[in-house]
Amino acid sequence: MNILSLLPWFGAKKLSDCKSAPAIEGYVEIDTFENGRRRQHVEGSNIWTLTGREYLAELIALRAFSGDEFFRNDRIAFVGVGIGSQPEVANISQLVQATPYIPGEFLARLQTPATFPVLSSTSSRTAVRFVREYGQTEISIAGNVSITEAGLFTDGDPDNNWTRPAPTGMAIYDRAPMAYKTFEPITKTTSFTLRLIWEVRFL
Repeated sequence: MNILSLLPWFGAKKLSDCKSAPAIEGYVEIDTFENGRRRQHVEGSNIWTLTGREYLAELIALRAFSGDEFFRNDRIAFVGVGIGSQPEVANISQLVQATPYIPGEFLARLQTPATFPVLSSTSSRTAVRFVREYGQTEISIAGNVSITEAGLFTDGDPDNNWTRPAPTGMAIYDRAPMAYKTFEPITKTTSFTLRLIWEVRFL
């Protein structure tokens, strides 16, 4: 297919517009392991929500030069998983049905420091990788759980002008994820560990 016929899909009027248009791509991989052997695997791209887009816009802007005052000081720090599913559209406001990973806690802290996978030979930090490793008794705290959705969250409190730290318990129900992914069910049991890798790529 001629590339010129594809330009309208990217909102571009001419080829040069398509070349210069920045894009954000998220990619999620989830695996379960039993005694070191991989048992289940799902992967795919995700939606970056309106809340996440607003976050990125505010993150790169300076409120005032004096004192280096920023619009946002929160950072991507948590992942939440759930047993619901919804279309991957930009106006997602919450997980459909969040599930705790330990009693009373719905947001699991991501590993730090985050890493920066190399996407090409000409750039070194145009992507960031977030990782969470769940233990055997996490998520499946009351029996087998089939998770079907996940979201990235910051450590800012949406009910207090995104100041830090954010609550990590039931407050997830009124918190919009920055990025969202729904996928085919992957079952978490007390025999399995689970590894979630979430990359945000700037193309």
